[in-house]
Amino acid sequence: MQAGTIQQVVVERPAPAELPVPRQLPPAVRDFAGRDDQLARLDALIATCESRPTATAITTLAGTAGVGKTTLAVHWAHRVEHHFTDGTLFANLRGYGPSAPLAPGLVLTSFLRVLGVRENRIPAELDAQASLYRTVLADRRVLVLLDNASTADQVRPLLPGSPGCLVLVTSRASLTGLIVAEAASQVPLDLFALGEAKTLLRNILRSERVDAEPGAVADLIAVCARLPLALRVAATRIAIRPHTSIAELVADIVDERNRLDMLSNSGDEQSAVRTVFEWSYTGLPEEQARLFRRIGLHPGTEFGIPAAAVIADLDPAATYRQLESLADAHLLEPVGAKRYRLHDLMHAYAAHRAGLDETAEARHDIVTRLFTWYARTARAADRLLFPGLDTLDVPLAPLGHEIPLADRAEALAWLNTEQTNLMAVLRAAHACQAHDAALCLAASARSLSLREQGMWPIRLEAETLGIRAARASGNRGAEACLLGFRGDTLADLRRLTEAEADFDQQLVLAREIGDTTRHRVALVGLAQVRLLEERYFEAQHLYQRALPLARAASTRRPEAVVECNLSRISTFLGHYEQALTHAFRELELRRQTVDRVGEAYALHDVAVAHRGLGHHETAIEFATRAIAMYRELDGTGAYLALALETAASSLEQIGALTRASHYLTEACTALGESDTSRVKALRGKARALAARAGDRPLP
Repeated sequence: MQAGTIQQVVVERPAPAELPVPRQLPPAVRDFAGRDDQLARLDALIATCESRPTATAITTLAGTAGVGKTTLAVHWAHRVEHHFTDGTLFANLRGYGPSAPLAPGLVLTSFLRVLGVRENRIPAELDAQASLYRTVLADRRVLVLLDNASTADQVRPLLPGSPGCLVLVTSRASLTGLIVAEAASQVPLDLFALGEAKTLLRNILRSERVDAEPGAVADLIAVCARLPLALRVAATRIAIRPHTSIAELVADIVDERNRLDMLSNSGDEQSAVRTVFEWSYTGLPEEQARLFRRIGLHPGTEFGIPAAAVIADLDPAATYRQLESLADAHLLEPVGAKRYRLHDLMHAYAAHRAGLDETAEARHDIVTRLFTWYARTARAADRLLFPGLDTLDVPLAPLGHEIPLADRAEALAWLNTEQTNLMAVLRAAHACQAHDAALCLAASARSLSLREQGMWPIRLEAETLGIRAARASGNRGAEACLLGFRGDTLADLRRLTEAEADFDQQLVLAREIGDTTRHRVALVGLAQVRLLEERYFEAQHLYQRALPLARAASTRRPEAVVECNLSRISTFLGHYEQALTHAFRELELRRQTVDRVGEAYALHDVAVAHRGLGHHETAIEFATRAIAMYRELDGTGAYLALALETAASSLEQIGALTRASHYLTEACTALGESDTSRVKALRGKARALAARAGDRPLP
């Protein structure tokens, strides 16, 4: 965490030509059938959207589980997305299913990113995210599909404010709050009509087979209660048995229904789903049935082959073959990049079968292996992302399904892909008192500090769960470590009073258990809080207290961090000779640790101190060396811009106005093309310098 003066950054909407056109819809099903009335009502929304002069058109698609809401919504959205020239946004809000409903802030963060907003410009607060989202979509024509919503409150922040946009929301609930407060219309979705059911069966089974057994087809539709999900699963299994009559297979389903006493008190749709699922499950080969029911123990909504291999205790190749067979039977759904998900009802059924067909001991072993696998992989990724930093080391049993993460890029990619699962597994591990896995997962959440601010509340939740797990297990060392991690998160969120409380608790605990590392981290954390509050003398005193502990550390990086901040504080106080002494010591330490980003940062600190002393030629020399290093290092645009500004300031002092102007223009490029107030100010300064130099005005 780097401290400095707090500035409010205003992100303005880029010019239309700069904006990407996202197309996020998932694939539509090939054998879509029926729903002509609903499609007509949805088609009418296009005209409504074009005619509404002041607001976004909002419609909810409501119906029971398994009735085909998502299938209809995605099919229609593909038909009409050409009307929405500025893009199509899609999010599964996970309102119903094994994991917690998706927080609106996470969806907004994702939407803003694909709409062209740089990650470091996305705010952490929900209201600020929603405001920026509406600003970016102003005068744009975008279709937003929000699938599987739980409440109106989950949806409201995701609504654009401009005319020309259209929002389609699917939910099992009626979402009357949107109808009342946002003037949303509603398209109810009921069970298939008889003709629609027959059309779906023709698409899957072929017309000649359906026409050959009209009575059996009618019985099949009846036993599936005209529920699209049940019909699709049943028809898929029938399709792969071309030499068995439909009547024989329907008789099997009826026998299954009669066997299931538990269904006697259920409604028709629920009975149909459970009957068809049971019939399909009992027809699976044992290895596929075993994998299917064990997937029901996964706490997330989506998973990849490695996680499924851990669940099945098989090699990835065999697991992949079984997953594809289950997908062919419509018992799970491929979602791309060798990843899969279960329908909410299917996931609940799989968990039910695991409860029946796996012993309690086996279920415990399965989830323990899964928790451990996620925790071990997350820890390996964390160590690649933060080499040399303090970490939390807890015992985790080795497994035979490790993912070899080669470098920092692979580590970050895995963490980003699995982020939703990591939180779902952390919550489940905490609930199951799998404390070591929970602690490890909570500590690895600091990777979210590298993501946009909208992800930081998830980081805060993870670290809070980790602290609870540490206290529940009596692991005081882990508690002290995670208090420091959470303190950093709170400070990043500018919740400074809470951050200070965590660092104070960490300091007390570190003293009690004799942990000098946590003692030093707590002092540095408290110093950072004071620095953010611009209480420089107090921050300086705390860093000076931390310095002997940093010098005693096993690596030189902690000392470099303290010297860096002492240099910056001395600069803020106008003590430039002290700043220079600290900066040179920092530079020496950064080089010892082979920290290229840190070395460039230290070079810039030296340049700033020399500038303060009026040594402008020397300041330019060190700033230029920092600039050269930053140009070669990915992800350092903000640091590069600072070094360019420092060099430009000293160049102006010695009269090199043209070069100073060019450096400020490059700083604008390094910061990106979003028109922030800072970029505008730098461009204005660059133009003024160019004019004073007699150069042609810059664009």
